[in-house]
Amino acid sequence: MAKLRLLKTGHGDLCLAEWDVLRPETIKDAEAAFTENLTAGRMAFRLDGPGQTKPIKTFDAAAPEILLVPAIQGG
Repeated sequence: MAKLRLLKTGHGDLCLAEWDVLRPETIKDAEAAFTENLTAGRMAFRLDGPGQTKPIKTFDAAAPEILLVPAIQGG
């Protein structure tokens, strides 16, 4: 199953959803979780394996894993 995870600063990560492309009802729930949690100040990345990360702006059901991260802030 594919996973949608949220990186929590200083607290590891949280699995928000899992989906299976062969079960459309799981995709719908994962897409809703993605939309709800991709808020201002967060970025999303499709993780395809070591060294194979791609930024995304919309949910991608074909991704094996999606990671939502807080935007990097300088100061």
